[in-house]
Amino acid sequence: MQQLSVAMMVGMSGVLSASALYETSFEGRSDAKVKQYQDNEDAVWKSDTPFGISRDHAKSGKQALHLLGGKSELVLHLRGDLSQAKGVSFVAERWTSKSPFTFRVEAKQGGKWVALTPLDQLVNVGRGFPSSVRLAFPEGGEVSALRFSSNTPEKSGVLIDDFKLLKSAPENPSKAPKPFVKPSEPLELLEHNDVFVSGEDDTKIYRIPAIITAQNGDLLAVIDARRKNAADLIHQRSIDITFKRSKDNGKTWGAMETIADLPDGEGASDASLILNRENGEIFCFYNWMGKTKEFRFYLQSSKDHGVTWSKPKDFTDEIVPKEWNKLDFKFITSGRGIQTRDGELLHNFVHLPTRSVYLYGSKDGGKSWNFYDAKISPADESKVVELSDGRLMVNSRVGRDYRWVHRSEDRGKTWESHKEYELPDPRCNGSIIRYTSTKDGYKKDRLLFSNAGSQTGRENLTIRISYDEGKTWSDGKVVNPGASAYSSLTILKDGSIGVLYENGNARTKFARFTLEALTDGKDKLEKKYTIQ
Repeated sequence: MQQLSVAMMVGMSGVLSASALYETSFEGRSDAKVKQYQDNEDAVWKSDTPFGISRDHAKSGKQALHLLGGKSELVLHLRGDLSQAKGVSFVAERWTSKSPFTFRVEAKQGGKWVALTPLDQLVNVGRGFPSSVRLAFPEGGEVSALRFSSNTPEKSGVLIDDFKLLKSAPENPSKAPKPFVKPSEPLELLEHNDVFVSGEDDTKIYRIPAIITAQNGDLLAVIDARRKNAADLIHQRSIDITFKRSKDNGKTWGAMETIADLPDGEGASDASLILNRENGEIFCFYNWMGKTKEFRFYLQSSKDHGVTWSKPKDFTDEIVPKEWNKLDFKFITSGRGIQTRDGELLHNFVHLPTRSVYLYGSKDGGKSWNFYDAKISPADESKVVELSDGRLMVNSRVGRDYRWVHRSEDRGKTWESHKEYELPDPRCNGSIIRYTSTKDGYKKDRLLFSNAGSQTGRENLTIRISYDEGKTWSDGKVVNPGASAYSSLTILKDGSIGVLYENGNARTKFARFTLEALTDGKDKLEKKYTIQ
């Protein structure tokens, strides 16, 4: 092997990662246009026409590969151990939304080129390399080369960085979306009733629902009481955090009560909830704003299933970096946070200027809170769940097409992100929740997901189930085909499932159903449910 620096061989990463046979972030030379690039004697990038090594864009290091505008073709020739690779991963960025746009990767195996998953819809426009691509190679032999081809408008192209040849096929390979089919099969419901009706209880509009099952089995439905108009907190201050209680699995609801009853000039919004299963304490988080447009983060908790609540605590300075601008548009995501298996309380907030989400958590039962400084992007309002193997997964609203999913192998230090083509979304807050885990004695791992199952508007509230920790999802069943916006899921004491959702601005409704109804009788709980 020729003498190459370690930095060049592993793309400035310092150490070759355990999963990779070869990786590069294209730091080996700085020519703006080349016909050949090499930073490992067994990996040679060649093209009959120039391609770019961009010094203006990079995900890692200072450079990236640039397939130039127009028709472009580039071949990576593999020799030695690199021909044993089973897959490839990289991040990519499309320069413009204008047509045409095609992007293909082919693997040469046995002298023939084999097309991998088309990337036309998987690589997105946007700064910061928003698309994470993972492709598995065909089984049955060595791969001697990879061919990258694109057709894009002139003076645009495709950027690639953080390229890896993988020792084994990726667990969650990128897949092209199936044609979108709007879910339409109705879900059989046990209950379906109004909880909050706009205009009642001195409130013009109710918005932003959250629901949780207390340890005694009571349901707490929490919501913004927007007293004067429908505007968000940044535009008005006449918003209180209120709730109603049900003691009979959502059949009936008690009178409206208040968690945060604020004076004139102050407002709160976007409540979210976590149950500490160790002592039954319920935490209610919300965003607060006073005379300025500085978002502050508050919490209150209840140790008696929501009968009484602690005084408001401002914990903003515990989790927001001091170097951030105080007036940055940031807010805690409404709905639900989680408690991990090891007892940590975990939630997230949105940093809108960077289209990112950050986690925060508490390992001492909510006495103090810490900030996870790893940016999760692209993301807006999001939900976090812990997977059965201890990994974390964040599900995010982003654009008016599909959800984004972010997974972390190292408890939130780093994230891998991709668009989830089985979860269409009209850019609206949804809900994801763990139903059962094999670690708790159930036969199956089950996750549930709710959102407006549409790509054109906030309608068609749909419930889906996953048995493989979010790798795949059911086609879904519909609670309400009409107006349906934000939703929040909970599991009731009898094991049935509840969802609180916005039925337009007029009503916030509660629906209850069973696992059997969601799966056409093919699945049911194996044992009595324990509230988590």
